[in-house]
Order: sequence, then structure tokens, then C-alpha cells
Amino acid sequence: MFEIDRRQTLAALAFTAASPALARPRKLPPPTVGPLETITESLLARFPESAVYNGTPGALDGGPLARTFDDYSPAGEAASRAAIQSARDLLARIRVTSDSELGRHLPLISAILENGTRSAAIPYGKINPFNFSGHVPYVVSQLTGPHVDGLNWMMEQQSLASAKAVDAWIAKLDAFATGIDGVIEKMRSDAAYGCAPPQALITKTIPILDSILLGKPSRQPIIMALKTRTEAAGLSFRMRDLAVRRAVTMLQRQVRPALNKLRSELLGMLRNARTDAGVWALPDGPTFYAANVRTLGDTALSPDEIHQIGLDEVARISADMNAMLAKRGMTQGSIGARMLALAKDPTNQFADSDAGREDLLNYVRSRVRDAEARYAELLPTEMIPRQALLVKRVPIATQASAPGGYYDGPSLDGTRPGTYWINLRDMAAVAKLRLPTLSYHEGVPGHHTQGSIAAALGEVPTLVKIASFNAYAEGWALYAERLMAELGAYQDDPLGDLGRLQDELFRAVRLVVDTGLHHKRWTREAAIAWMLDATGVASSRVTAEIERYMAWPGQALGYKLGQLRILSMRERMKEKAGKRFDIRDFHAGVLGGGAMPLDLVEARLDLG
Repeated sequence: MFEIDRRQTLAALAFTAASPALARPRKLPPPTVGPLETITESLLARFPESAVYNGTPGALDGGPLARTFDDYSPAGEAASRAAIQSARDLLARIRVTSDSELGRHLPLISAILENGTRSAAIPYGKINPFNFSGHVPYVVSQLTGPHVDGLNWMMEQQSLASAKAVDAWIAKLDAFATGIDGVIEKMRSDAAYGCAPPQALITKTIPILDSILLGKPSRQPIIMALKTRTEAAGLSFRMRDLAVRRAVTMLQRQVRPALNKLRSELLGMLRNARTDAGVWALPDGPTFYAANVRTLGDTALSPDEIHQIGLDEVARISADMNAMLAKRGMTQGSIGARMLALAKDPTNQFADSDAGREDLLNYVRSRVRDAEARYAELLPTEMIPRQALLVKRVPIATQASAPGGYYDGPSLDGTRPGTYWINLRDMAAVAKLRLPTLSYHEGVPGHHTQGSIAAALGEVPTLVKIASFNAYAEGWALYAERLMAELGAYQDDPLGDLGRLQDELFRAVRLVVDTGLHHKRWTREAAIAWMLDATGVASSRVTAEIERYMAWPGQALGYKLGQLRILSMRERMKEKAGKRFDIRDFHAGVLGGGAMPLDLVEARLDLG
């Protein structure tokens, strides 16, 4: 998200932090020949965009995985699902001892493959076991598809540091039209099965396409990214100039005509698009949602049970906020209305101008630095990340549908830093009181800390390093917000603590509205109204969030469900260790093995 990973960015690169010195490449261990590497190669061949995002060896320096997009076509999706199942079958045939390398990692690898096959019988959508959103029902939306992920990762994640890398990048752009043909074929196949995006999602997707179709080609974000990054890499002027001219040609001959075709397809679908918001209205919708709840929420709880947990958490957090607001003399109106009034106070706002946005970004960077200074309290010395973190503004073209903030992780070889993106589309929606918590979530000690530790695990299988478990990652980031409060980060900032509680309330509300949309058959409008009243977050953000949950069913459950599990583990470890309890040991246990299902975290902590 992004708050996510990595996520939906298409506009001009706005480098809002001074670029750190280029990180020294981390030498990746040579792959071992064995079943795990056989599985890894077969899977990443089907998910080359995930290989690029994570910086795996086959995607570095113009490698074969850097030259192509994922195959979205019906045949391509079927082949991807078959590859995951084949890997699972191969793993089941292998007999290993628990103390071997494969034996140590077998539960984690098995969990990745199980997540990738849980809903494979449902033909629509796209499954990616290396992505936080799991099985998305719509291959094209305002958040998902090659027009978002594919182009964004070319701009930000894919290497442009050598002539070979540039050649692969341009070859990939040249293949864009073929990729979009596959996308359109899949959209039609899914629609024939009864699965098409709701009206609201189609409406939000078309402007993203327009942002690429309009304007001078040489000023398009992807071309500007090519210019900026090849210059930063020190490539010769002649090479850079030739690359830009080739890329502009590809944009005009391949990318724009393909996106025009996709736009026409969406406009045709829009005429008869459904207004139902949830996947309950799709064929096998309840089964689809149950699978995503299990995969992305990492829970066996039913949607009704999750809905009730959300209501209970909303009541608990609201009571705490009500008491703090009353101390400020704010006793009238709903929690949401009072928080909205507080956020609009001029003392909680940055100016709606370029200068105001830069002031906000500098404030956020200072919060990150303050958190980094406390690493010694959080982690054993040997685990403290050394990876740089950039803070950037979400690009303008996609800010309307993007989350309030999200994080993109570093590459496995350490040359690409982590990036914390913050959405400045609506300055009223980014009140100062909410920024410390957002920074702890996306940066330190949240996603950046967790992701940097995972990327630096050393000689472990690639699949372990790139594993994606939504409740683990988002649960840790939400835990990190509360951890900073426990360490006294808000001791002299009561408004910031209110902002922290408002964000925790926001995540509790997600349990209510996600299950409301997809299980209880709430309308989009009802979900927006409920969330607005409960949180007091700006209407623009709430609308974008509800539409996000529509596009990514179940993903929003991972935050609160994951945090509650991690807090429960900490309490159990405290009880077990007694006076010997050291919170750094707990954090080392949670983070030291990389992302994994929470049951495996409990096993690492010996809490079973």
C-alpha cells in the first residue's frame, strides 16, 4: 500500500528527498542447484514483474525477466496457476529431514504455494502469490494491471544502470501492446464468466489511462523516468539520447495505441456496468471472499466474526479518543466530526502550495530520522537496517485513487533503496497530527524496517526473501505505530497521539466495511458514509479507500488482524520469559525469518 507496497504510481518522478549515495551492491549468494531453485525459476518465469519489483537475479542488469510483462491472457493466467500447482506437487514428493535447508524452509514455501492455489478453481481475476493483494477479481482497475503496476515498476524498480539494462527496458516497452492484447482477452473471458469491474472502478481507471494518452510524449512520466535514472546512473549522453528516442517511438507506436484499445474496452463495459460493490455479486463470490480472508487476513475466522471484532475495536478505540477529545473541551458530535474539525484547524495544516508540500515532506523526514535514532531500543545491534529510505510524493497522475501512504521495498542486492510515498492530492487530508503515525507505519520501525531485514537475510532461498504475507507485513506496521507510542514518541505530542488512535480506528473500521461490502452486501455509498462518520478522515481519502477495498477484497483485513495476533504473541512471550523478557528479542523473533504466516511466527517464538 502500501499504506501499501509498492503500488499504483504513474506520474512524473518527483524526487522530494535528497538522493542518498548509491548503495554498495550486496553480493547475492550463488543459487544452489536443487528443488527450491527449480521451483523459484519456474514461478518467477510466470511472474517476471514480481522478479523486477524484488530485484531477483534474473531481473537484474537486463536479465531475461526484465524484458517482459506478466502474461495476463487467459492462457497465461492458466499457465501461472498450473506452475504454482506443479511446484506444490513437486514439493509434496520431496522427502527431507527437518534439519536440512529445505526442511527448515519447507513450511514457509508450502504456505506461499498454498496461498497461490487456494482459490485457483475460480477462473476470473489474477492470482499472484508474491503480491500483497493475492487474488484480485479484476485484472484491470484503478489499482491493478500493467497500466499501473507494470509501468510503475519500470519507472521505479527496474534497473536502468547499464546498456544491457536499458536495452531490456526498451524491449519490455516494445512488448506492451502484446501484453495489453492479453489483458483485453482476459477481461472478455472474465466478463463471459460473469465477472466485470463495478461501475465506480471503471470510472476511476479511465483517467489513469488518459494521463498516459495525453500530453507531449517526451514529457510523459515514463520517459522522464528514463531520462532521470539513466543520467543518475552515469550513462553516456549518446546512449541516453538514443534510449529516449527509442522509448518515445515505443510510446507512440505501442503503448498509446494499446491503451486506447483498453480505454475503448472499458468504455464499452461501462455502459452496462453493475453498481454492486462487493464480490458477493460475482459467480462463486462467497467462496472467493472466504479464500481471500484466509490468505490475506491469515485467519480461520468467519467474515461475521471479523465484522464483530471490528465493531468491538471501533468501540474501544473510540472510547479512548472520546476521553482525549473531552480533555480538549471537544465533547459535542461524533468522534469523526470532532476529529475532522481538529484536522482542519490551521495549526494542523500545511499550506496547499508547493512550499507547503515541501514543508510537509521535510516534517515527515524528520519523524523518520527520530525513529531511526531509537533503533537500539528496538532491535539487536546486528539486525539494525543500514538500507536508505527515500520519502517521495505520490505522483500527480494517480494520486486520486492511491492510498494516503505506502512503501516500496529495497532490491535484494541493496542497490535500490526503500521508498515511502505520501499522497498530497488533498492537503486537508494529510493533517499534521496524522503524519508521525503514518511515518512509523510506512518507514521506521514499520515497513522499511521489516522489509530491509527480510532483504538482507543472507544465504536463504530467494522465495523466502520475496515471500509476501499480508497480515504479517501490515500487522507488523500497525504494531509499529503502537510501539512508538509505548516508547514515548507522543509524550509531548498529544495531538499526534490522537492521530495515532485515529489511524488505529481507521484499521478497525476496515474490518467492518470490508466484510460489509463483500459479505453483508453493503453498497459503496453505505460503506463510505459509515467510514466517514466513524473516522472523521477526509471524504476524498475515504472514497478512495472504499474503492480500494472493492478492487482488493480482503486485503484491508490484514492490518488489524495481524496487529492483534502480534500483540497477543508479545504478551504470551512476556508471561513465559518473566523478568528475562527483552522486547528486542521479541522483535528479532518476529522479523528475523522474513515474512511468514503468523502461525510460523508463533512457532519461531516457541509459543505453540
